[in-house]
Amino acid sequence: MRQAAIQNNFDWCRLVCESAGCRVTETDSTWHAQGNVPSYYPELMVRLPHQRIGVTDVYSIKDCTASYDFSSAGLSHLFTAEWMTRPAILDRRALPVDWSVVTDLDQFARFQAIQATPELPTTLWQHPAVRFFYSEAQQASCIAYSNQVTTGLTYVNSDYLDERLWDDIARLSSAHFPGQSLVGYEYGDHLITALESGFDDVGPLAIWIRTTNDHT
Repeated sequence: MRQAAIQNNFDWCRLVCESAGCRVTETDSTWHAQGNVPSYYPELMVRLPHQRIGVTDVYSIKDCTASYDFSSAGLSHLFTAEWMTRPAILDRRALPVDWSVVTDLDQFARFQAIQATPELPTTLWQHPAVRFFYSEAQQASCIAYSNQVTTGLTYVNSDYLDERLWDDIARLSSAHFPGQSLVGYEYGDHLITALESGFDDVGPLAIWIRTTNDHT
């Protein structure tokens, strides 16, 4: 399932980056975005270990197997996280009632009040493969993306951190994209609570960045 999670992330990042005007190329082992890459998104993603990777002039890398040390190339390790997955929830009788999905500009503004996403296209919520979920009562939000194989969960944000948060968004996502396994990655407290709610960790990834000031 790790490769399925990685592919969903490749596809999500492609959608965001191409919407920003970037050119994205993908091979069996790498994903590369060129142009004005949005903040918090990688320029290069590496799917497989033991590849010969050129990182000259690359300022952000997602090492999808946490197999590389890019420090000798002038990059700094930012954090390590875990890919995670869980089966779709098939029981739709108990959907959380205090969550909404963005379907208009007013709801989009309400989502943004909980979690601002200036790096994302303002019309992304209209894409048929994307759902922006939010709960004003819980001050929580999440974005779900389906590549028609799995549903990726990202931008998970909340004032509370326990397994209820992840159960809520798992149920919502399963209702909107039925039958698709849920995937994503987290670290720290978010990872702990996701695992407590029924997700399984399926392998590490690492984020590397170049911290020089000449990136324009």
